Amino acid sequence: MNYDVQDRAADVRARGDQQKRVRHARRVLPVIGLAAVLGLTGCSADYWPQFGERQTEEAPSAQPSSIAPVPVSSAQLHRIVEQVAADANAGDDALDASKIEDRFVEDALEQRASNYKIRSAVPDYAVVPPRITDDELDYSLVQSTESWPRTVFVTVASTSGETTADAAADGTADASADGADGGDDAEAKKTSPSLALILTQQSAHENFQVSRVIALQGGISMPEAAPAEDGTALLANDISTLVLAPEDVGDAYAAVLQDGTDVPEAKYFSLEGDTILENYGKARAKTAQATADDKGQTMKYSAVARQGESPVVALSTGAGGALVATTVMDEQIVDAAGGRYKPQAQAAITALSGLEGEQERIVQQVAHQMLFFVPSKSSDDPKITLLGVTSELVGASN
Repeated sequence: MNYDVQDRAADVRARGDQQKRVRHARRVLPVIGLAAVLGLTGCSADYWPQFGERQTEEAPSAQPSSIAPVPVSSAQLHRIVEQVAADANAGDDALDASKIEDRFVEDALEQRASNYKIRSAVPDYAVVPPRITDDELDYSLVQSTESWPRTVFVTVASTSGETTADAAADGTADASADGADGGDDAEAKKTSPSLALILTQQSAHENFQVSRVIALQGGISMPEAAPAEDGTALLANDISTLVLAPEDVGDAYAAVLQDGTDVPEAKYFSLEGDTILENYGKARAKTAQATADDKGQTMKYSAVARQGESPVVALSTGAGGALVATTVMDEQIVDAAGGRYKPQAQAAITALSGLEGEQERIVQQVAHQMLFFVPSKSSDDPKITLLGVTSELVGASN
């Protein structure tokens, strides 16, 4: 059979029970709002999004053939998620990116590696990635294909990013955490975001690897999707049946992030309550500039945004529209502009760049891993919806 190489020795007789358990997993995703990054974004009070009641639309033309196989069963997917969670937790505990390199690539790897590097140098750094669990949340899409690469979308629960060592130091460790109920653990899962994982297997001889980890927003409605066992299609990035081609979604959103909601690209998106636009890009530069001006400082703030270089992933929901995962790079720039006030490189900036003290210019690179629902052109609601985002400072320079 062709699936994750670490599954080959699995007990086939266990699949039936595992399939039944996964298929009957709870139908609701516990999530919070966007995770705070650099102390900007707060948590939503609504932790429980509902599965949406979107009107079924005409599906994109690139639907999987009825004879195309679904190459990953529910039981196999569960074992893959278990292995991903184990590696992620090992890396989180040790702040060591080498422990996740077998299972994490591209933006998912860069996000955690950068965070580990900062926290190793700045122990009180406030941004701690949620811990990935193997608790699947019964919303998954598996590409139907006989060839490679093969792509899977799966949602899982998370727990607080605080490590066992951190909890012990804080006096909050629960001696009964391994118990069946685990009150503190249950509360941590309730208030920690549900995560969407994008995984791809490049060949029959390689493991599935995570390319993006995206925290889902609180209060969202996930789009209607075909059952995972029926499979779905990996869509071409230039497909014309959607309101915006997948390859253009990140660039369009970046234009709004950089220049504000008056740009033409804003018409494609549902922007109400978008905390990324409120706290990053142009909005963040404007706030910083106002603060500097009030203090009589002469530094100049600006922002530049663009779609990242990692591949865009677009999966048909099977019921009209597509889930599109992309990354938007957000550069926050502060320039001395020839004045006597100069930006300071310290803490996280120093950890990532090696720069220290006064600089003529500092550029901070924040990566926003983003998940959108992009409806078909025939939809009654043609606006693109942001379903989730993970934001992380991943670079700094002068």
